[in-house]
Amino acid sequence: MTNAFATSGLFGALLCDPRIAEEFSATAFTDRMLAFEAAWTQSLGAYGFVSEQDANKALAAIKTFSSENLGHGSGRDGLPVPALVAGLKSTLDVGAACAVHTGATSQDVMDTAMVLTCLSVMDEMTARLTRLVAELDALLEKSGDNAMMARTRMQAALPANVALRVDAWRRPLADHLALADDVKNQLSVVQIGGPIGSRETPEPHVAECAGQVAETLGLALGPVWHADRSRFVAMGHWLTLVAGSLGKIGQDVALMVQQGIDDIALSGGGGSSAMAHKQNPIGAELMVALARYVASQQGLLGQAMIHEQERSGAAWALEWLTLPAMAEATGAALLHAESLITSVERLGSPN
Repeated sequence: MTNAFATSGLFGALLCDPRIAEEFSATAFTDRMLAFEAAWTQSLGAYGFVSEQDANKALAAIKTFSSENLGHGSGRDGLPVPALVAGLKSTLDVGAACAVHTGATSQDVMDTAMVLTCLSVMDEMTARLTRLVAELDALLEKSGDNAMMARTRMQAALPANVALRVDAWRRPLADHLALADDVKNQLSVVQIGGPIGSRETPEPHVAECAGQVAETLGLALGPVWHADRSRFVAMGHWLTLVAGSLGKIGQDVALMVQQGIDDIALSGGGGSSAMAHKQNPIGAELMVALARYVASQQGLLGQAMIHEQERSGAAWALEWLTLPAMAEATGAALLHAESLITSVERLGSPN
């Protein structure tokens, strides 16, 4: 996550998710930018905008590119693409250099790389969510008929069984899982608009060239969406739903484990520096904290919709700050949830 305090090692893996963080790493993201550039070069060669020989030289440069200095370029240009393109062209003659990036723009590269990154993140999230729903199913099978007091407004209400509460945990997660394909479909659109979003190069094969790039990358081709940030905001909304539903589970468990209520017993738990008898529900508490964090970030991400004119620098940078952090926080919450549910030793009271 972008919080150096959380990722310094002081808190271990409590507030971070190395697997999701790797998806947004410089290496992984550069590889996806290079995948766009390679697909673009291939299409320029396929439709005769450059010669086959020049396209092959450019592809060789793309394949062997070293990304070590992109950060320095970003410090100057505000993003890594100009340095990437300059680096790719630096070893090529004039003809082969024309086979790199001609007709594309930085936003085409960045947005498409972000799409590919988000799709990979969604695959990991849905795999975890699938496992969690299965674990809740197993918990229902094991303990669903056990007795428990239902509570409204944190006060004892009426006798019920465990299934009432666990169903309320499981159902929204299953709904979010069902929605994931819609989010992936929204994301799965290549960004090809050129300098001002008019998609004019290479003539006369603009549509064919763009279509080939989309197909090569496993994406769909639609209208240019430079100033329409709906796709990434939709993913953020999905992450907020998932994290929020996990936070509800965490909040319930933190209340259920209290002495005097004792609706649940967990293996493990965190110790206290001052009170040796305590067994704190750390995972449950972190699920609440992470859910609140993700919800707050969605408010920021939504402001990226205000993407002025044909391209925004400020709104664009806001996406880079918020969406990766939201994804990592949601991923961490899913990991805590899996660990929490599998640590349940007793839930409710046998009838």
